Parts: sequence; structure tokens; C-alpha cells
Amino acid sequence: MWEKCGKELRGDSGKDVNLVCFRSSEYLLIQKIEILSLRPFIIQYHNMVHRRLAKRAVLEAEALQLEQLRISGKTETPEKSQVRAANGTWLIHTKRPNFARMFWNLQANIRALDLSTAEPWQILSYNSEGYYAPHYDFLNPETNKVLVESRGNRIATVLVILQIAKKGGTTVFPKININIRPKIGDVVVWLNTLPDGESDSQTLHAACPIKEGTKIGATLWVHAKGQEFSMPCALDDQTYDTKHFFA
Repeated sequence: MWEKCGKELRGDSGKDVNLVCFRSSEYLLIQKIEILSLRPFIIQYHNMVHRRLAKRAVLEAEALQLEQLRISGKTETPEKSQVRAANGTWLIHTKRPNFARMFWNLQANIRALDLSTAEPWQILSYNSEGYYAPHYDFLNPETNKVLVESRGNRIATVLVILQIAKKGGTTVFPKININIRPKIGDVVVWLNTLPDGESDSQTLHAACPIKEGTKIGATLWVHAKGQEFSMPCALDDQTYDTKHFFA
């Protein structure tokens, strides 16, 4: 799988005319949107978060991590894991001013999702050789029964890129041959489940190893319950109506 972590791999618009990049404008705000995949549905919003806001959010995240290390009394680096090698922390949506501003900006621009149903921000910082092994974001209903029954599964993932590594650190979806390197301020959104509530096995993804520099991303995992008024009715058991992602 790691062999796909080299050059960028994107959908072939020559084979699928639905894989397009276009501009959407409203109130003099121009948004560049790229459809990376229709099944699973993956979309990239270019420059949705201003670079200055992203840099301020990075400073907030670094301060928060230092604060938590002092509280826990731990100053050593994380133990090696077969799944993930990264520093991470959680943050309530509007707990810090720059993350709050970023949250409300996302909610104003991604109208297909009610982000208030999302879990707290998960902020991950990947240093040299840092990675996140192939995994799914949707929850196993058997081992997370209470959470899934009360809030629904993780219908969507919203990934905000706050800082990119000089080398490495792409995001790869190996089952559909997509390997992307979003820029600072880009937002990548994908749907983890099918309209019938079943998990979508095509969403297997990973954070490729960092070769030089540091990558920082902030993720929102959005739950299904509460999306009834923002997500249009599904076209069928396998296909969402995704038009509100472009409105």
C-alpha cells in the first residue's frame, strides 16, 4: 500500500466526465471545488481556510499540546504504534478563537452537513517518519454500540490542512488509487457510509509517512443523526444526492 504514497494520483476525468474542478461564487466569494471521486464521494475545497487563519490555528494547537503535556506530566514522545505515529489532541469546536472561526467558516460553506453533530476537533501533528496506517473512519457498531445508536455512525470526515510537510505526508485512498497532497487551507470531505447506513469499504485511507518537515491537520468526524435537514434524500441505497456540497 505504501508504494502508492509517491506521486499524486487523482481521478481520470478522461474516463469519468463527472470528475471535474470548477468555481462556485456567492456574495463575491469564489470557491474552487474539485470532485476527486463519486464512489466513495470525495471532494476537495481549495483555499477554503485562509492561510493566515491556518497559521494562527497551528499556534493555538501547539500551545494546547504543550498545556496538556504539562497537565499530564508527560514530556516524552509518544510510544511507537503499528497504527499511528503522531502527536494528537482534542478540542471542542469553539473552545479557542481561531478554531472557532474556522468551524463557523466551514459550516457556512459546507451546507450539506450539520457540523454541530461532529465530535470535537482531532488535531494531529506528524513529524519525521510520522504516519497513520490504513484505516476506516466509520465506527464498528458492535464495539461502539452506545455511540452509534445515540448519534449514528460517522457519516462524513472533514479534514482541514493547517500545515504541509516539505516531503511526504500525502493522503492516500489505496482501494480507488487516489493519493492527494492538499495545500495549506484546503479542506477535504468524504462520506464514510452508504445511504442505507452500511459502511463504505472503499473509504480505506492512510496518512503517508513524513520524509521532511511537519504536517498538521484538524479533523471533524460528523455523525449521521442530525443530518436529516441538511443532506438531501438519497438517490438510492448506494448513492447520495450530493448537490448541497456545491451550493
